[in-house]
Amino acid sequence: MDHSLQLISPLQRAFYLKRLSGLRDIPPANLAAIALLAEEHSFSAGSPLCRAGERVDRVHVVVDGQVHVRGGEHGDEVLGTEHSIGMLSLLARDDKGLDAVAKTDTQTLALRADDLFSAFEDDFGILYNQIRDLAAQTLQVRRQTPDGAYLGGTLPLPDDVPTGDLDVVQKLLFMRDGPLRSAPMNALITLAQHMRTARFEPRTGLWQIGAPSGFMYVILEGSVRCTTEDGRQFVCGPGYPLGNLESQCDAPRWYKAVAETAVTGLRADIDVFLDTLEQHSEMAIDFVAGMASALITRRAELRNEIALPVVA
Repeated sequence: MDHSLQLISPLQRAFYLKRLSGLRDIPPANLAAIALLAEEHSFSAGSPLCRAGERVDRVHVVVDGQVHVRGGEHGDEVLGTEHSIGMLSLLARDDKGLDAVAKTDTQTLALRADDLFSAFEDDFGILYNQIRDLAAQTLQVRRQTPDGAYLGGTLPLPDDVPTGDLDVVQKLLFMRDGPLRSAPMNALITLAQHMRTARFEPRTGLWQIGAPSGFMYVILEGSVRCTTEDGRQFVCGPGYPLGNLESQCDAPRWYKAVAETAVTGLRADIDVFLDTLEQHSEMAIDFVAGMASALITRRAELRNEIALPVVA
């Protein structure tokens, strides 16, 4: 059974909420305001915190006790003090939900989805921090890309890539079926107007390891060979957003990128993208949902890869 509590001080609330991805680095005043919205809960052993098949409507931070969680970003694990439950599933608005049951008598601090999304709409700085954190988490997973992997096809492509610069209409047609397909037309037009066509001859270097990021290339045609610091290589082809993750979390380039063939792409600057998101909060929250959903999927894939038996 879930019992209401009034035991956690405002300072402790802020301490626990800093465990949530996206709230770690926000200003203290913002964190304090969100902490006032958090709810204290107590669950006896065997009681559910959330159920599979129901959309996660709040994220829990475990204050005391242990919780057995299955599904979503968690897979199948037991979480204890200071761990959070359901943040990615909440952000992704995943209808599959989670199966979370108190393994022992457990106390949590919970933040409702409505309150979190309201904070996003009221202060873009909080939402931007969430975007950066999701990108950093995804980048951490992406850094484990195996040697020889091919990455591509995550974005729709035009039937024929023009030999000259793409005009605004062609860029809009390219974006309409992508991850921003629900974005307002004026937002897409703004993004399209700032995208620039880029072409590279074979063996041309796009950047070196450690170079500043801040922009990405959506590959329309050709392939780019990427080499990490430890010598692993992977190839990115048409449809891949090359350099998006480190640009979104303001990290340096983590691989050397060289055109393997003649390459045509669209360059998009992260500052323009973020400015556009700030002007369109619903579009921004949809974008965060897509990032969270993709991260859940990639973590599940990685768990399956690790679980596969080694064949001699």
